[in-house]
Amino acid sequence: MQPNNLTKTVLLGMSRSELEQFVAARGIEKYRADQLFKGMYAQALENFDGLTTLSKKMRNELQQTAQIRTFKTLQATKSQKDGTTKFLWELSDGKTIESVIIYEGRRVTFCISSQVGCALDCKFCATGKMGFLRNLTSGEIVEQVLLMKERAERPPTNIVFMGMGEPLLNLRNVLKASEIIADPAGLSFARKKITISTSGVIPGIKKMADINAPWSLAISLNAVFEEKRREIMPVSIQYPLHELMKAIEYYVRRTGKRVTFEYILIGGVNDGEADAKRIIKMTARIPCKINLIPCNSTDPDFPPPTGEQIVRFNNYLLDNRKTSTVRMRKGWEIQAACGQLYSENRGKAGAKISFKSTNSIGKLPHKKET
Repeated sequence: MQPNNLTKTVLLGMSRSELEQFVAARGIEKYRADQLFKGMYAQALENFDGLTTLSKKMRNELQQTAQIRTFKTLQATKSQKDGTTKFLWELSDGKTIESVIIYEGRRVTFCISSQVGCALDCKFCATGKMGFLRNLTSGEIVEQVLLMKERAERPPTNIVFMGMGEPLLNLRNVLKASEIIADPAGLSFARKKITISTSGVIPGIKKMADINAPWSLAISLNAVFEEKRREIMPVSIQYPLHELMKAIEYYVRRTGKRVTFEYILIGGVNDGEADAKRIIKMTARIPCKINLIPCNSTDPDFPPPTGEQIVRFNNYLLDNRKTSTVRMRKGWEIQAACGQLYSENRGKAGAKISFKSTNSIGKLPHKKET
């Protein structure tokens, strides 16, 4: 449960049962685990000093062998236009990640990361250019939420795994962190307001279906013709569109939930009437909503569509009885918008999956949580 460079045990990210094992190994009463759980998550304590339900001696002993938080806040950048705030965190091993708070009317969304970088190399996404460095631990995922809650103007209404990384390639830690965030004795956040987004990793979608995960599921679709999708999202080589749609139908059947399709509109690439017609046909049997997002890439090869084309595309979906919403740019000028998160990290560039054929997938470097 701790990065290798620490001598102290990191408690943040531990479940109740793990905390029970931790206190039992130190000869501490089992019920103290509940006090630690509530202290770390519900009370958001940064250290053991505020845990006054424990004796001073016990707090001092814990302080010698364990710790709660691990992050260092390097930077917070706020948009003067819409209040969007981007945070740069340094992890215990010196690597860095970004998270974002988005304000939209009454809606306050925490956009959190699940990995340092990403291996999937979507061509319009800045994070993909980093490559994959490692998975975040469950504690590092939860710590983003705790720190942003302390700094947000208002409490969050939604938490989305749409920051750095592919959540379904770190599913164990993502699910564990989500349980802590939703636990009534933890952060007590509404389960249906936590959304896990994926670029289309089919095994992860099926896993979420089989365990009937209570979280919402979002799919980054971004193209509805196979050749086009493979060009901008190499993951489609391994997990082609027709197989992805089957997996989504399976998920809907098993869970009874509707899904969200995130569709990045790229000017002249996927914003035509033929694309809109194809979306309608592909999603005909899937209860869903569609979020249209003008492309935020700084790469000139991936320009946003014109305002007129966005309206035309959206109206076509609405006229054909699809639930469709345009998500306008938030935090563009501070590079906090969708697909813009990028953080310089020490050492060599991260790994990327090599998609060589539809029958094989490059091995993703994986570092276990220890």
